[in-house]
Amino acid sequence: MDHPMPDAYTVRAAIALAVRAPSVHNSQPWDWRFAGRTVELRADPRRHLRNTDPDGRDLLVSCGCALHHFTVAAAATGWAAQVHRLPDPGEPGLLARIDLVPHDTRDGDIALAAAIPRRRSDRRRFARRPLLVRDEVLLQKSAADHGAALCVVAGAPQLSALTSAAVEAGGLHRADPDYAIELAAWSGRNYAPDGVPAQNAIQSRTAVRELRVRDFADARPDDTAGRDGAALTVLSTAGDSALDRLRAGEAASAVLLTATRLNLASCVYTEPLELTCTRGLIRDCVLDGRGEPQLVVRIGYLPEGAAPLPATPRRPLGEVLRPVTHPYGIGLPIPAQPRGR
Repeated sequence: MDHPMPDAYTVRAAIALAVRAPSVHNSQPWDWRFAGRTVELRADPRRHLRNTDPDGRDLLVSCGCALHHFTVAAAATGWAAQVHRLPDPGEPGLLARIDLVPHDTRDGDIALAAAIPRRRSDRRRFARRPLLVRDEVLLQKSAADHGAALCVVAGAPQLSALTSAAVEAGGLHRADPDYAIELAAWSGRNYAPDGVPAQNAIQSRTAVRELRVRDFADARPDDTAGRDGAALTVLSTAGDSALDRLRAGEAASAVLLTATRLNLASCVYTEPLELTCTRGLIRDCVLDGRGEPQLVVRIGYLPEGAAPLPATPRRPLGEVLRPVTHPYGIGLPIPAQPRGR
């Protein structure tokens, strides 16, 4: 018996939520295609930040975040996503092929999808207020459900090692002119549909040994008063293959959306994991050699009265979504985006 197919507007709506996923420097390195009930996620090699992300790990993690966002959005619209990851070794850029089948939407599906437009990468300092044990458990479960582990870094030696790795990575990057040029090109923007806007970046505290932000160009908010109270977590996977990195992105998305549901602020931080030496320090001294670190996630509470950050921009769907040719040579059209929305 044939399953019904989702209409093009439903697919478009799900992908519109999927592309709200975080990505390194808001580079949005994904390419979406669909026909019938099949959706494909591909990496966009033109948006590989080669000086920030020399081995492409951040690119895969970013696409994994978008993949999980899509499955959440699809479930909320009545479609379960059957995901085939890295389905064709002959096409390394094809990251996932997704078959959509009818699904009875649950309240949890809707609640998680509703967190997508609310989530922000919040680089501001957080209030000095510990996470509830219950919330820690929920966050760790959300990572485990996607094949990853979320370690809450609490011990003084581990916190010191994590901070040292961040400080060392920042220093090495500041000494690299190619990295500095790339970072400046992707940050401090005001009207571009990608990159890190000046209003969403925070002025770095290079003189303070504290893990918080990169040295983004033209950062406007000055949020340097007081110590940061964020809980620092490291998300890791058992291995470090392309599949592990893609799954790490899915797990990160689950953690971030769960945090948003719990009214927690969050921000992914990958700089100390982009260099072999500092990533090894985190692996050995923070995780005790158990697993491959993929991301650092700051989680916590905003200070009382802090206003929500504006949403970062996203590229128009027409730039990232196209029909894929059907096996019989027929593709589904992509409906035009309504004006004024």
